Amino acid sequence: MNNHHYQSNTAGLEDFYTISELQFLEYTLNWTKQVSGTEMSWKVFTDEHSIVEQILVQVYFNDATIQSLLSSVGVKHIHARFAIVHDYHPYKIKLPTFTIILYATDHLGQKCSAYHIGKPQYHDTITVANSKPLEGIGNFISSRLAQEWISEWKAVCDNIKIPALLSKMFLTNYGYLTGYNYIMSDFMYSLFPPGTRKECYDVVILPVIHKHVADHLHTQRTWNRTFGLVLAGVQLITKGRTGDEDEEVNSFYDLSLPTPPTHGAF
Repeated sequence: MNNHHYQSNTAGLEDFYTISELQFLEYTLNWTKQVSGTEMSWKVFTDEHSIVEQILVQVYFNDATIQSLLSSVGVKHIHARFAIVHDYHPYKIKLPTFTIILYATDHLGQKCSAYHIGKPQYHDTITVANSKPLEGIGNFISSRLAQEWISEWKAVCDNIKIPALLSKMFLTNYGYLTGYNYIMSDFMYSLFPPGTRKECYDVVILPVIHKHVADHLHTQRTWNRTFGLVLAGVQLITKGRTGDEDEEVNSFYDLSLPTPPTHGAF
């Protein structure tokens, strides 16, 4: 029997939000075209259904998605890719909207999972618990640093809405950012940090800004601002909850391996 086509137990498949290879290529190409063009639109980061402008604060993935990614046979790396989706009925997206797509690859760089598309959220549902980085495990960051990066994204949203300045946040020495990557073991530690009792997690990926003094190529001191992502595990949202309640986060993980330049296995 070919277990790839075994369909006797389909319970729970409605919890997965996956797209085809063609959709993945289309949505990620939409991002590449827009970020590298001259008319980067701020609207892709706003809620098309809101009368008062609401800015993206997190991209949500449910627990079932994370379990599926971690259960993929041969998984070595997990990839987060930027996408602009213009028509996706499950999330009621009808206009071009920024989101993130997750998928897994093996040690040869071959895809070994479905493409899971995240749900953009415009209402902040997490609170930051006081925490320190966990020594020697993954790319954990302190709650203070996480809050600084998150706050900087919100500040940028309030002040920078010029296409040229917006695109600049995604431009690196290697070209325009198309996503971030991480090793599965680090990803697992970020969701299930040692010393915690929580076992079930939904996941939110938060847009952040890395604000730093310009590099050595600049003759004068100026600020550089680069778009980044921080991964946080939050308690599983159970049936009967609306998803609007605050969720306390005890640990944050910095997705610090950008694409480009890390193509191939990363």
